[in-house]
Amino acid sequence: MTVSSSEFDELGAKVQRAQSIVREIRGIGRVGGIAVEVDAENRLVALHHPDADIIVAAYRAALLDKQPQLDEAMRDVLSDPDAQAVTSFVDTYAARTQAEPAHPAQTLEDDDMYFESIRQDPLGRNR
Repeated sequence: MTVSSSEFDELGAKVQRAQSIVREIRGIGRVGGIAVEVDAENRLVALHHPDADIIVAAYRAALLDKQPQLDEAMRDVLSDPDAQAVTSFVDTYAARTQAEPAHPAQTLEDDDMYFESIRQDPLGRNR
C-alpha cells in the first residue's frame, strides 16, 4: 500500500485540527459548593471556592513535595546510557528546530512539546 504525500498532508491537517480542539476542552465538576475545572490532560485549570487560594497553595505544595520522589524514582532510568542518548537527541532536535525558520501550521511547536514530554518522562507515566 502506497500513501501519497497529499494523504499524509490531509492526515496531518486532521491531527492538527483535533489537537487544536483538544487544547480547548474543559471539564467542570461541582460538588458541595466547590467547582473545579480541568483540561483535556486532567490538569487543574481553575478552582472556584471561597478558600480557593489556600487549596491551590496546598496543590502546589503537593507538586513540590512529589518532585524529589519522582526524581529519585527516575534516577536509574535517566542515568542509563540509552535514555541519555534519547535525551541528547531530543535536546539536539529542539535546538535545531528553534534555529530553523517558522514551520507552517505549528507542527514544530507540537513536535517540541512531544519530545520535551519524552525527555521529562521517558516512560510515559504522565501522558
